[in-house]
Amino acid sequence: QRGVRRARTPPVGGQRKRLKLTLKVVADVALVAVPNAGKSTLLSKVTRAKPKIADYPFTTVVPNLGVWVPRDSLAAYDEGDNDDYAVDENGNSESKSLILCDVPGLIAGASEGIGLGHAFLRHVERCHVILHLLDATSEKCVEEYAMINRELLNYGTGKLATMPQVVVVNKLDVAFEDDGEGVDKVRSKDELEEELKQVMPHSRLMWISALEEEGVDDLMERVAMFVKKVKDASAAEERRRDVEDA
Repeated sequence: QRGVRRARTPPVGGQRKRLKLTLKVVADVALVAVPNAGKSTLLSKVTRAKPKIADYPFTTVVPNLGVWVPRDSLAAYDEGDNDDYAVDENGNSESKSLILCDVPGLIAGASEGIGLGHAFLRHVERCHVILHLLDATSEKCVEEYAMINRELLNYGTGKLATMPQVVVVNKLDVAFEDDGEGVDKVRSKDELEEELKQVMPHSRLMWISALEEEGVDDLMERVAMFVKKVKDASAAEERRRDVEDA
């Protein structure tokens, strides 16, 4: 009412805080490997991303994102029949496209801050699947596979080591072919496959040449199906927890 005096609360000092925010890139698949294994080449072949590519280590110094779209979806776009906003019963998008994140190459000690990879391993945490790329031309291919997995295990809480992986051996175009000079290769494809199977805890192993695009289409189709399977399993687990908490 007019003329009624109301008690006023005396002013008080406000609060001041200094916050440190961490941005984590959200992607479906994280490309993880040692430097110069061909991650950026693969990303450039399966998406429209234009990462820096060169024949020396640590070419990638920041995470690169790209979107892979299957060929049938590209045809649907052209015909105007594709629905980007359709979702399935789990609330996930029915789009078959994938967001790929190319993380800078990892070296021994990355989980402790050595090299460039440590600053970007946090982005891998937001992905659903790790695509672990190996260089078939490397004499220490199997050792590098084990080293990367150790760094994933030692980073943070060790969550990265429990994420689903697909192991992809790259550079088939130069790793096992006869160069005509009588130079013996480090190992044959069968020998490398046997060595990897002895240390891998799963059977998701594929072979490609990113540069020549050999096996790339099949790889991405299989990865897309695997990512969907992982997403569906995660959604089912979340529903189970909600029921238990209710």
